[in-house]
Amino acid sequence: MDGGFLISSHYRQMSSYNNPSSFPDILADKYRRTGNNDFSGEDNLKIAICDDEENMRCLIKKLIGRQDGSFSIMEFSSGGEFLQFWKQEGRERIDILFLDISMDGVDGMEVAKQIRAWKEEREEPLWGSLPLLIFVSGYSEYMPKAFSVNAFQYLVKPIGEEEFAQVFSQALRECRYLDAKKEAEPRRIPVRRGKITRNVSVDDISYIESRNRKIMIVMREEEIECYGKIGEMEEELQKSFFRIHKGYLINMRFVERYSRTEVRMKDGARLPISKYKYQDFVKAYLEYIAEEGG
Repeated sequence: MDGGFLISSHYRQMSSYNNPSSFPDILADKYRRTGNNDFSGEDNLKIAICDDEENMRCLIKKLIGRQDGSFSIMEFSSGGEFLQFWKQEGRERIDILFLDISMDGVDGMEVAKQIRAWKEEREEPLWGSLPLLIFVSGYSEYMPKAFSVNAFQYLVKPIGEEEFAQVFSQALRECRYLDAKKEAEPRRIPVRRGKITRNVSVDDISYIESRNRKIMIVMREEEIECYGKIGEMEEELQKSFFRIHKGYLINMRFVERYSRTEVRMKDGARLPISKYKYQDFVKAYLEYIAEEGG
């Protein structure tokens, strides 16, 4: 019996839409099945297929549909089209990318190099991070080049059903492993200052202060000033953080004491609390310390 998946057809006019799910020309139908490799709900495995041959994209979709699990599939008919999507802010994540090597214009190798550069810029590991690249090519001689840009696997056309199932199963296991590893590690967020992007541990952030068009991220051992909006940081961080004032977002882990007018942090900072936020803050803080066992 075929597995379940959500198919999203070619993305067009991508630069006009920040949220891929709002693209007007996506033809989507959803089929669900729970299997041993189920990634259900919002945790559906996100798969992208980038190939300039429509029949090959259809074949890969068909083969994915025969696997156990629930998947979301995105199609791209060129490397340039994929990179347009990839560079968008707030784009949907991709867990597995089936990537044709030989395409007109931007080929698969160039796409892989740009993904690698993106990971390096964000200090992400080149191996053991998503998306997993599965190259698809009619030429086995490209295999060494593919693995030089951190390919996870390599499929040679014509693709056999058994071979595909084995590779896909390996990819699912790797995705599950990476998800579990990510949950166990301290959470990090990318912070861009000028041309440099750093991954900052959320646990090290004491509070964030809004300063006009900039924000100041105050950490245990340093402060980072960068362009950004405190509202976006509030949405990004959520758990253990609370917006006590329009200009301050605090990590409740670093709260030492509080009153109706201010919150004192463990580093000695005294931050104003809005009278409209006080009751909600007290409730959130008490829930936080209860969860933390403190």
